[in-house]
Amino acid sequence: MKGAQADATDAAARPTERGLTASIVRESELVPAWLRRMTALSWRVLVIAAFGAVCAELALKLTTVTLAILVGAVVGTTVFPIVRYLRGERCWPAGRAAAVATLAALATVVAVVLVIALAFEPYVGRVVDAANTGIDGVAARLGELGLPQPVLDSIQHLAAGVQGWFADAVGQLVGPIGGVVAVLVLAGFLTFYLLADADRAWARLTAGLQPWQSESLTTTASTALIEVGDYLRAAGLRAVVNGVAVTFWLLLLGVPMAGPLGVLVFLGGFVPYVGAVFTTIIVVVMAYATGGVAASVGLFALIAITSLILRWALARFVYRRTPRVHPALILVVVPAAAALFGIAGLFLAVPVAATVIAFLPTLITVLGRGPASTAMAGPVPVWLDRLAQWSWRGLVIIAVVVVGILVLVGPFLSAPVVIALVVACAMHPAWNSLVRRGLGPTAAALVVTLASAAVVAVILGVTIVTVIQQLPQILQAASQGAVDLHLGTSPSDLVGTIGPTLVDNAGLIAANSASIGVALVIAALLTFFLVRDGGGWWSALLARIPEDRRQLVGESGAKAARILNGSTLGTGLVSLVAGTLQAVMMTALGLPLALPVGVLTFFGGFIPYIGGAIATGLGFLIAIAFGSPATIALMAIFTVVINIVIGNFVAPLVLGKTVSIHPAIVLLAAPAGAAIGGLIGMFLIVPMIAIVMATWRSVIRLFDPAEDQLASPAAR
Repeated sequence: MKGAQADATDAAARPTERGLTASIVRESELVPAWLRRMTALSWRVLVIAAFGAVCAELALKLTTVTLAILVGAVVGTTVFPIVRYLRGERCWPAGRAAAVATLAALATVVAVVLVIALAFEPYVGRVVDAANTGIDGVAARLGELGLPQPVLDSIQHLAAGVQGWFADAVGQLVGPIGGVVAVLVLAGFLTFYLLADADRAWARLTAGLQPWQSESLTTTASTALIEVGDYLRAAGLRAVVNGVAVTFWLLLLGVPMAGPLGVLVFLGGFVPYVGAVFTTIIVVVMAYATGGVAASVGLFALIAITSLILRWALARFVYRRTPRVHPALILVVVPAAAALFGIAGLFLAVPVAATVIAFLPTLITVLGRGPASTAMAGPVPVWLDRLAQWSWRGLVIIAVVVVGILVLVGPFLSAPVVIALVVACAMHPAWNSLVRRGLGPTAAALVVTLASAAVVAVILGVTIVTVIQQLPQILQAASQGAVDLHLGTSPSDLVGTIGPTLVDNAGLIAANSASIGVALVIAALLTFFLVRDGGGWWSALLARIPEDRRQLVGESGAKAARILNGSTLGTGLVSLVAGTLQAVMMTALGLPLALPVGVLTFFGGFIPYIGGAIATGLGFLIAIAFGSPATIALMAIFTVVINIVIGNFVAPLVLGKTVSIHPAIVLLAAPAGAAIGGLIGMFLIVPMIAIVMATWRSVIRLFDPAEDQLASPAAR
């Protein structure tokens, strides 16, 4: 009987199946095969392009971090032979070899900065004016030759474009001193960490790949490291030789400002084709303005001969191992990088392009099915399909992360919810202790909340009375100290870059005191409920999770709470020690503004490395402005020692393994957090990264049950 019913059911279903098949056939007849294939390719290309555009937008949003990574990678690649020699021939440990190579790179960068500061920056205005005068003279001379008016108009437009580009490039080079210093400082630390730990980081990155994939990528990376490093060293040598040669030719021809123009040629030497063309135009025009046609023609001939000889020498002795980037590609990527990242993009475009070109064939092979595979997923290559599948999923994850960040730092949640969550996690052990001593949950939560509110109120009151009211005096004294250094305008410009940010945030606190008060009251109430009822809420949430995943989620949540708790209390303790020592030292030396600078150092301690360095640096500048030579020397020693001791001994000792993040990540986290969420982002990004790094394996296992069977006991 059951068999007859099943046959009847199958018979009833067959017309539907036949209709569906006919519908599919009719649809395939309506859509040509070529259009289906084109669509299959097109949506994948669109998804990959969208993912690339989103990544580029994120890189622009985090410009300081992006440039620091690129500069650190470029410098590290350039000095890598030093590390290879010291580790291979001298058997030095990685840290010591990396430190020596980093110091060599730092010395080179400092020398270049000093040359720019001493031989170029003071003459910028005169160079720009003289170049504009020379370009106008050339245009007038061409007009005297009787050229047609349309040609003269085109020449005038070209001259105006060259003048605008030159003035803009020079302004970017010597203007944003604060951003340049931030990038160089971060890049210097990253250079050391890349040289010391890059091999271990690469091994971890490729650990999950198949052996042939890991081997292919490692071989390509080694080749790219050698080739791009040779290119960078050759570019540096070419820039130095051209700069020195042009300076000598200008002196020989009697052209004024030979030194600044030689520095300009040296800088242009790092930009292939484009830099040489524009710097040659500038110096030849300068020669024409001062010496006439004969001087300009003679200089052009000498520059051409020098370039030919240098190109022959480099091609014979250096360029044999450097990557060959086609000139057409250079002419595309250099202006694009300059439009995105300014003057830094001019210097970084070609090394980045050469690295991408070196990795591209290997990446296509790795994303395919094997080294000798040309398999196609229908009309789509396997590597393209896999890249598209990763891209659209990456877009979805980025969108979720962005929404989460917007919710976290949004004005309707950022103040009360974040403060309450952080304080509740930090004070939960105290609540547990009170409950174990016999106090009721509500009473214990009330005690913890009142104690926390009192501490926050005291900190806020001291901040308003000291820092906010006396911040203008602090910045004024620091600016005076920067001027008293007698190192040009750069130190005072750096203080002028930092000052407005501090003043703006202090002004926001003073102007929105009522809103801040309401936010703190809401935060206190939320803290009370989170401390008292948070455990019950978490248990109710765990009860709704499938039983085989419940323990995993519970362990991950407990680990995140421990990290947030340890990070908050540990960072607060370290900051309190640093701020107290700063205030005591300045008071002992008889320096003014000791208490507000100490409070500023306390708050700066919540921003790893950077915040404390800025606050203690302001104290040192105040010592220069008001102290004796002995006071300045003692304050300089204290500033160096406190940053080294706090960053390398006290903080690791207090935090322990709670926030075990590589220092390179911490260094990049502060500017990234500032770009994403302002002050709140700077405070939260390090513990958030620590939570992610501590729980990512658990998250993967949560969404991939097969990982439970594959994971080793150590990984669990």
